[in-house]
Amino acid sequence: MDLEFFLHVSAVGILAGYVLLIFALWAPRYGLPRLDFPRGMTQLTFGDSFEGPAPYWWGIALLQMNGILFALLYATVIGPLLPGELLVVRGLIWGVILFFGAQLIFVPIFLQGGIFSLKHHPRAWITALLVHVLYGVVVGWLSPIL
Repeated sequence: MDLEFFLHVSAVGILAGYVLLIFALWAPRYGLPRLDFPRGMTQLTFGDSFEGPAPYWWGIALLQMNGILFALLYATVIGPLLPGELLVVRGLIWGVILFFGAQLIFVPIFLQGGIFSLKHHPRAWITALLVHVLYGVVVGWLSPIL
């Protein structure tokens, strides 16, 4: 992996993370529950470190770091293994994999939200699926694969 590849994939991860963030926060505009990923990431990571609420921008930074990490994982390890000739289809599959990983591991264990966010809004999983698929499509569409 050379520097140009790393920078390209990192930029794609930032863009895809931004798309995920915007669609999660704007979800009420299209009839779905709002998911505030930055606030959740901030509270989970830094909640006990601050006397008051942790700064919101830390959550945005963590979200972008995750965007870069998962884009790099896709471009180097997972992407070449996924079926399909169309890169967007591979990205869509990657988004669905991330959704299931989040809903079966991250949400129940770390956020205590139950499997498929059942302890949150009853339709929160729909928003989560949509934003993870959008993330995956952007990554699949724009990211090179090793």
